[in-house]
Amino acid sequence: MTVNIQRVNDVLEEYYKLFYKTEDMALKRGIKALTHTELHIIESVGQDTQLTMNELADKIGITMGTATVAISKLSDKGYIDRARSTTDRRKVFVSLTKKGIDALTYHNNYHKMIMASITESIPEKDLQKFVETFEIILDSLRNKTDYFKPMTITDFKEGTKVSIVEIKGTPIVQNYFLSHGIENFTLLKVLKSGDKSLFKIEKEDGEVLTLDILDAKNLIGVKAD
Repeated sequence: MTVNIQRVNDVLEEYYKLFYKTEDMALKRGIKALTHTELHIIESVGQDTQLTMNELADKIGITMGTATVAISKLSDKGYIDRARSTTDRRKVFVSLTKKGIDALTYHNNYHKMIMASITESIPEKDLQKFVETFEIILDSLRNKTDYFKPMTITDFKEGTKVSIVEIKGTPIVQNYFLSHGIENFTLLKVLKSGDKSLFKIEKEDGEVLTLDILDAKNLIGVKAD
């Protein structure tokens, strides 16, 4: 391959650093109370008034626990409304308040302005070639989403290596995992278990743990290979 992959990586990293730097300056001028992450959650909620917490977490690729904390903060700041379903009390719908819609409008206008500004001197044919190439990169990335989407470890197939990104459960359950050296970024391998009520995992040091299936569901991870 003649393309220098490191150069591609460097260019993309530099672009994102500069883009987020300018976005940060725009935030400080217009919406000082929001972080980048909070703004992008607002963008993900958008104009949808029937979006559940589960759907939002799936949409932005984070765990329910992380989504709940973020939405709680945005609700406290007045940008998000939460409403429990009248037909299914397990469902919680999220939507933007007027303050949230104003923030979304400001964010969208900023993106249009900055895109117009940085592309105005680029010849049309070069811009078109860039779009076509980047769409190929995006398609390739979409095909790799399984490697980035957090799931309970019990959802991974036998033989899969999993990197832990969150440990749920009671303090007793969390302490149990910690006592066995299982914490965030621990690598585990899913093993075959002949009993559906049990779940087997192998640590990098070769230690094999047999867990109750319900306890195992507290381990949230992403594919590591």
